[in-house]
Amino acid sequence: MTGKLIKYISIVLIAVFLLYNSVYIKKLSAMKAAAPAAFDAVAYSTKLWNEQLPARISKATALDVLLPALQADPDKAFAAYSHALAVGNIRYSLIQAAGSVTAIDENTVTIKSGNATIHLQTEYVYGNAIRDASGLVDIKDFVNTTDLNNISEALNKQVRTQVLPPFKKEVQKADSVWFAGALELNKEHVHLQELEVMPVQVKIVKRKQD
Repeated sequence: MTGKLIKYISIVLIAVFLLYNSVYIKKLSAMKAAAPAAFDAVAYSTKLWNEQLPARISKATALDVLLPALQADPDKAFAAYSHALAVGNIRYSLIQAAGSVTAIDENTVTIKSGNATIHLQTEYVYGNAIRDASGLVDIKDFVNTTDLNNISEALNKQVRTQVLPPFKKEVQKADSVWFAGALELNKEHVHLQELEVMPVQVKIVKRKQD
């Protein structure tokens, strides 16, 4: 056997050895079992809604506490009473208040509470206000914004389908109502005269006098 042939055979054997060791075959079923399960935003949000949010609502900041605090020392008030997942001027507060219904239209119920006028959103419940105002979701626990957005949508859907329909069916002008909801505020432009609130809970306390 010539030296060239021996060298050629050696190269082929080495190549076969390397190729064999570079191929790793694993059962598809095992790979599927090892793969992390997809995040279930609906299940996560339902658990949050049923098990954690009620306690937060019961301790929501009273509107007649928040507004004077914002007027007296905005920075201190934002630090104490608001939340946000992102860095910036937009903050969200979970508030509660009682008042009298002064107007009802297809998109909002307007409530007078003390000196404040609140426009309770009853149609377009979207965005991240409820998620962020709750203070229950930490951005560090999630790897992508899609999951976070899906949590917001699931919470908003709870409000649109469970909270608002019976209220909208029954509420009348001059009713006394109580509500808890998410208030969006801009740290650079704090306007307290007309407030828009995304409801989380709302109930009629006293019917108007007929």
